[in-house]
Amino acid sequence: MSQSQSPDALPLKSVADATGSFLDQLKTKAPRRLEAKVSSADGMPLLCVVEAVLGEALPRSTVQELVWLNGAPASGAHVLQLQAFGADNTLLAEARHEFQAWPITRRGG
Repeated sequence: MSQSQSPDALPLKSVADATGSFLDQLKTKAPRRLEAKVSSADGMPLLCVVEAVLGEALPRSTVQELVWLNGAPASGAHVLQLQAFGADNTLLAEARHEFQAWPITRRGG
């Protein structure tokens, strides 16, 4: 984990829900390729959540491109961008979600 967030402070459930909702839109469109980009200083755990959701929902024949754009956007938020492409590389759907970065609270003393 980087210095900026603890695992408990990351929006893991929100990222999973957003990815699932995106896939729900694609049920009748049969994407051949899905691209997910996460912009965050702590992108690896978020990308792992996206990969888990995609792995459960998509057929193995669907190509998955998962990209971690290291570093947070200027706002410090976590950004998830999803795109689905058809057999002829036509864009079928896209979505962009921004999740607020939560400050770390220290316990103990």
